[in-house]
Amino acid sequence: MSKTIALVGKGGTGKTTLASLIIRFLIQEGRGPVLAVDADSNSTLNLALGVEVDKTIGGMREDMTREIRDGEIPAGMSKEAYVEYQMQQALVESSGFDLLVMGRPEGQGCYCYANNLLRRHIDSLAGNYPYVIVDNEAGME
Repeated sequence: MSKTIALVGKGGTGKTTLASLIIRFLIQEGRGPVLAVDADSNSTLNLALGVEVDKTIGGMREDMTREIRDGEIPAGMSKEAYVEYQMQQALVESSGFDLLVMGRPEGQGCYCYANNLLRRHIDSLAGNYPYVIVDNEAGME
């Protein structure tokens, strides 16, 4: 069973820095692999960890909306299977950790669908990692 550490709080308090330090510590102590999640629309956890991100969940959601609308889903593949495939493509694999990045919101302040995708994917992946570290967006909630 994995342990989840979620960092929350006001902006500028060091959530991303602390998340990256926790991830590095867990890897150094041989407690990996770690699932790192950047659940902030201002995605910077990848920079703190020194990895590049090509796909974000927010960007993927926009691409999939267009692809579904235009009938570009591969023949014989359900929408659910296609979403799962795209989520796997958004997972950045690195030494000792894997990273999922939320990216931009759906619209003016709305993260509904992207949050649901992220939550569902974390739930399905968490069992493969002893630790899940989530760097959340700024806010008091």
